[in-house]
Amino acid sequence: MTTSRQTLGHVGESAAVRYLMDLGWTVLDRNFRCRAGEIDIVARDQESVVFVEVRTRASALFGTPEESITTTKARRMMRCALTYIA
Repeated sequence: MTTSRQTLGHVGESAAVRYLMDLGWTVLDRNFRCRAGEIDIVARDQESVVFVEVRTRASALFGTPEESITTTKARRMMRCALTYIA
């Protein structure tokens, strides 16, 4: 990953953390890594633990952030979430 993409990703993650905290959520962890992959943000919303994938885009030229989540990525996130909970 190029440094400009890393910088954009970091800016997006920091904005997401600020947004969640403004909502009153507690950020438990950032960039949690396990064998299956990585979860960008682990947060608590009252009783629920929420796993957040941040997709920062400079433009919509290549689609929306939602469209960039593949089935493989979703499975990896689920495995990481289960590892985190365990």
